[in-house]
Amino acid sequence: MTQRHEPTGWGSMEWLVDDALQPGARLSLARMTIHAGCTSETHRHANCDEAVHVVSGRVEQRIGDRLVVLGAGDSAHIPTGAAHCSRALDGKPAVLIVAYSAGQRVYQLIQ
Repeated sequence: MTQRHEPTGWGSMEWLVDDALQPGARLSLARMTIHAGCTSETHRHANCDEAVHVVSGRVEQRIGDRLVVLGAGDSAHIPTGAAHCSRALDGKPAVLIVAYSAGQRVYQLIQ
């Protein structure tokens, strides 16, 4: 099975399942790595819900106007359209599994 690695300025996304890798997929799954002290871009998905699950490290997860701290084993739901971002805490990288309810995500960067 093919995977797609996308490096970013704050870390990386390793796409495991989505419509680009497996045409017709109606969901997406990725492993997200956030470098120590970095924050992913604030964005929203207009066409799908997202779930995040922390594998290692700790993150401050913004979901709309709410901030929650998640550690290894914790999960959070991000509703369709909610602005969100993740920040690695404690001077260590964080690894998350992220799942989306669509095979093709609409990504809208929030400036």
